[in-house]
Amino acid sequence: MKLLKYVFALFILPGMISCKKQTPENPTFNVQTAQQEYKVGDSILFSISGYADNISFYSGEAGKEYRYKDRIESTDSKLNLNISTQVLYGAQSNNLHLMYSTDFGNLYTPEGIKAATWTDITSKFTLSTAAAGAVGAVASSGDIDISDLPVSGKPIYFAWKYTNEASISAAVGARTWRIPVFNLSNKTPSGSLASIASVTTAGWLAVDVENPVNKWTIQSTTPFLFFTPASTLLPSEDWAITRALFPNAVTPDVGTGIKDYLKKMNNYKYAYKSPGTYTITFVANNVNNKGLKEVVKELNITIKP
Repeated sequence: MKLLKYVFALFILPGMISCKKQTPENPTFNVQTAQQEYKVGDSILFSISGYADNISFYSGEAGKEYRYKDRIESTDSKLNLNISTQVLYGAQSNNLHLMYSTDFGNLYTPEGIKAATWTDITSKFTLSTAAAGAVGAVASSGDIDISDLPVSGKPIYFAWKYTNEASISAAVGARTWRIPVFNLSNKTPSGSLASIASVTTAGWLAVDVENPVNKWTIQSTTPFLFFTPASTLLPSEDWAITRALFPNAVTPDVGTGIKDYLKKMNNYKYAYKSPGTYTITFVANNVNNKGLKEVVKELNITIKP
């Protein structure tokens, strides 16, 4: 019996040892620099000790920050909308309205429009003006901050809503409106601009609600988007709606892989092109089919001109 137990133990023990070896150990990784201040262009030496299968490096520069590795939305930027309009002919007032919605169901029909909540934001912008029957000058609104409009996790839609009352003649009827400029952009805290949509890329779709004779014209040449009433004898309602827009969507920051399983590493060098204070992050891990063990090390350095 003792002999059988001994033989059994000889078979079981290697298996137990093998299982333990398959579970990754915690990385013994550490990193340091000789000093905390450097100049632009200096080759900074990061001294690495211990061991890890894989190492990733986040420099702390824009787009390379560890704290944003899981971020898919950002509210740090200012959302601006810049439009230009031109009114021509006719005499009726208040034909044109700029609307937005965050619950439009992407159904470009009268029913889809009615089912959504639309808010009129025309008053935020300067629109073209002209005397009855005259041709107005193109008016630019300039950049208008609309950062308060988007809702987290939801798209935003913009729409031009055109309405007119029935009239006895074109002279006293609805007016023609042209939209040569519609620029939606984000301005980052550093001052850089990122275009989200323009009058030619916003994906406008026209929806007729009342009086099919009248409709929005969407074309690839200037004035790009315009409404010219073909008939003013009957009331009309027509919409031009953008595609779904995600102005706060961002790509998560990613690190640079500087070491893989087969590579030995005792140091790493990096140089910064701009002055500032940076939080540098090294992510080291040991991984196999049984799991992952990870350690995160942060360093703060100042880069001077």
